[in-house]
Amino acid sequence: MARSKVKSLLLLKQIHSAVSQIKKGKLDKALQTLKKAEDSARKAKSTDALYYILFMRGGIFYTASRYDEAFETYEKALDAGSELLKADPENIDYQHYMGTTLSNTGNLLKKKGENQRAAEYYIRAREVYVNLLAKEPGNAVFRSFAGENLNNYAALLMDIGSFEEAHEILRQAIELYEKLLEESPDNLGYQAELAVALSQLGNCLSQQSPEKYDAAKPSLEKALAMQENILAQQPENENIKAAITLTRERLEKLDALEDMEN
Repeated sequence: MARSKVKSLLLLKQIHSAVSQIKKGKLDKALQTLKKAEDSARKAKSTDALYYILFMRGGIFYTASRYDEAFETYEKALDAGSELLKADPENIDYQHYMGTTLSNTGNLLKKKGENQRAAEYYIRAREVYVNLLAKEPGNAVFRSFAGENLNNYAALLMDIGSFEEAHEILRQAIELYEKLLEESPDNLGYQAELAVALSQLGNCLSQQSPEKYDAAKPSLEKALAMQENILAQQPENENIKAAITLTRERLEKLDALEDMEN
């Protein structure tokens, strides 16, 4: 068997092994396997595999709150993605790789409190998805990832007090998810993301001025209704439970603000 074929088989085996370890929750073991896989990918000069490996490693570091290592790994993944795009600039899969990694890096930097840098990555990811959707406007995967990036970017903007800009970003996210739900009304993932955007919009409006309280309440109530519907179908979903708690807190805060105005 040719040496290149042996290297490819070894690399594939290492990646499959790491995926299995991740599913079993053996994250430290998976990191060790992925480090070996990274070395194999570099030796085999397989940039595509290298990107995938680095992206997985970055995700594990992020989950483990090892943010500095996660950032370093995502930066390596972005370098690998740039190489792929240099060789094939029109490849939409490679562009999607970059958009996802940029958005995840934004999430990571936001967690670290580096808001300005996080915003830069969210903006770059947004540009990637704007370009992708110009080419494939009906692509549900691209639209979903674009909406998720917008939701995260809006949360950052609200954290730093840029409510007007956050309002516009959330409007775009809501428009994306409403169209996705028109096409797939039973998709709970789309429902959850739309509810996140609506809840954030209600919160955003309630923090701007009393004149916007009337617009804030229906948005929050719609978000809560959607979240409670999801919980009825997925009663063990801890993320939805947390989202419901947050939306209720926002509604209570809005009620208190309205009482103060009256």
